[in-house]
Parts: sequence; structure tokens; C-alpha cells
Amino acid sequence: MPLDGFLDPYYQEVYLDADSIPLFSRLVKELSADSVDDYVETLEHEVWKYTVKEPNYGKAARRMYNVFRMNGSYREAAYIRELFDEPVTALYQVSALIRTLDDAASSGDVFSTDAMVAQCDALIMSAIQALDGPEEAKMVAHLLSLRNSLQAKESHAQRTDEMSGIQDAALAAVNDYFERALRSVPEIEAYLHDIAARAP
Repeated sequence: MPLDGFLDPYYQEVYLDADSIPLFSRLVKELSADSVDDYVETLEHEVWKYTVKEPNYGKAARRMYNVFRMNGSYREAAYIRELFDEPVTALYQVSALIRTLDDAASSGDVFSTDAMVAQCDALIMSAIQALDGPEEAKMVAHLLSLRNSLQAKESHAQRTDEMSGIQDAALAAVNDYFERALRSVPEIEAYLHDIAARAP
């Protein structure tokens, strides 16, 4: 038990290192049933929050992965784990990368415009791999506009709308992807209905 009382970071480490699963499983066996139940209850409140109150199905999926592992729904847990390997999840990184590019361009420090444009090009390729149809066109248009802004060395204020558009489009694409993927499995759809019916 970590000093702050939160177990979640330890559970999340399984994403980073599959070799830690045996140790993780051993530790879980040592926990009291109440600890596990409390942890699952906390996660399920978070699932409700991210599917009902403030929809963010990517965040909900991360929590559901642990809920399903803890309650023995291993098929559903494995399915959710596979979702995180899909190209569209790379769009989660877009918001942070956009802010980093903007900070670098606005800092007054000497940053290579070519390096920032190359980062923007990489984001464009990620969007092309991850999206299709109108979503792809919208995201690529936003990223091209940002690329042009970086090349022209425009100010932060001139880029603000473009950055907001990119972040909104990226988050919407990731949210739509996870919601569709989760609801396509009848057992997970039933679970989401059950969660939605619960009082917060």
C-alpha cells in the first residue's frame, strides 16, 4: 500500500511492463477482499463519470480494463487492452505535442523552425494513419494550418483557434473510437447500461 493510499498507479504499471503481471497477481492475492472491492467501486465511479457525466471513453476504457481484470471478466479485459494498440489512440498525444510546439514557437528561444515543422508533419502522418473520411480531412486541415503558422513564425495569439480546433478534433476522434469499440461488445454494452443506471 503506497503512503498516499492510492493503488491505481501500481495497477497501471501493468500497461508498461507485462513482465510485472506475476508480481501484480501475487500482490492482489495478499489484499483483503475489502481493499479490492473498494478499489473496484472507486474505478466504477470513475467509469460512470467518464461515460455519463463528462464523456471521455478513452479514460473510461482504462478504468474498465482494471475493473474487468479484478472481477474475472478476462475476455473483456483482453479486448479493451487490444484497443490501446490501435493507431487512433496516438491522437491522445496530439494535445500535449501541440502545446509543446506552441510553447517552443512562442518562447523567444531559438528553436529550429524546420524541427517544429517536422514534428507537425509527424502529427499529420499519425492523423492519416488513425482516421478516415471527414475526420481525417478535418484533422489534417487543422494540422496543415498549424504547420503554416509555425513556418510563418506567427504569434501564439494567431495560432490559438487552430490549436483549440486540433485538440477538440483529436479528443472527439479518440472518444468516438472508444465508445464505438466498447459498445460493439454486448457484455461491455450491458455493463455500460448498468453503470449509467447507478446513482453517482
